[in-house]
Amino acid sequence: MPHWCGASSPLAGTVAGVQAVLAQTEAAQPLASGALQFGMVPYLPVQQLVRLYEPLTRSFEQTLQRPCRLASATDFDQFLERARKGNFDIVGASPHVLRILQKEEGFEPLARATAALEPLVVVNKDTTAEHAVSDLRGQRVMVADFLALHVLIALRALRDAGLNPAKDLNLTLAGNQRNAIARMLKGEAVAAVASASTVASLPPELAQNVRVLLRAPKGLTPMGFAVHPRLRSHAPELRRSILQMPHTAQGQAMLKATQQENYVALTPADLASQDTVVTEFYRQRAVPRAP
Repeated sequence: MPHWCGASSPLAGTVAGVQAVLAQTEAAQPLASGALQFGMVPYLPVQQLVRLYEPLTRSFEQTLQRPCRLASATDFDQFLERARKGNFDIVGASPHVLRILQKEEGFEPLARATAALEPLVVVNKDTTAEHAVSDLRGQRVMVADFLALHVLIALRALRDAGLNPAKDLNLTLAGNQRNAIARMLKGEAVAAVASASTVASLPPELAQNVRVLLRAPKGLTPMGFAVHPRLRSHAPELRRSILQMPHTAQGQAMLKATQQENYVALTPADLASQDTVVTEFYRQRAVPRAP
């Protein structure tokens, strides 16, 4: 099995996923009818992903003249395993996930959002106890997923600030960023890890109570797209369909809603720049977690 800088071996295990277009849980297998499976990493609740990326799903349908269904998984681990098994024809994911799929499974990069990923550690603005990163030591911190890109970058930043996240923090899963923030504001944790785009999209009643404790280094992008090697011959036309989205009314609305700004071609060099994050990905996978 491949290794990354001495990290542990790739993911294993099969778990049922989420067929997002039906908004119900089922395995996302390529269909005998020839329908395309557009796999989207589960950074938001599945029903919201279906609504947000409807224009792109329809664009893939028109480009390849085949039905297209957006599908996801219950967490990043399951999403990556499902992509490895060939359950998705096209994937939308963070660049570190795309790097793994490119290097280990032969996925072809297509395009990426131009907006930079801005990971944040946030606290309740009415909280007076946490004014410095060191104040988080021994405290509970909510995260969407241990393997999400914004979480990996934030954990590296916390480590650089003098904390050992595995030992000094009680990291608790919340499922997605909005849940992480909401649960933190309810008092279930003293802090939450999120991205600036998610904080900006919060309902006013939540956003007004959030204070930024730490701004981590920016990541390349929150979202990129790649195609399974079985559809490699269609990569140029799929890439063009994505790059055309900013020039349509529906695409502009999608980019505004997702706060992704614009789309440009995703290059092999872009993905190679994610190798340090991939190493952090496997480091976090190796950390024992309570069930």
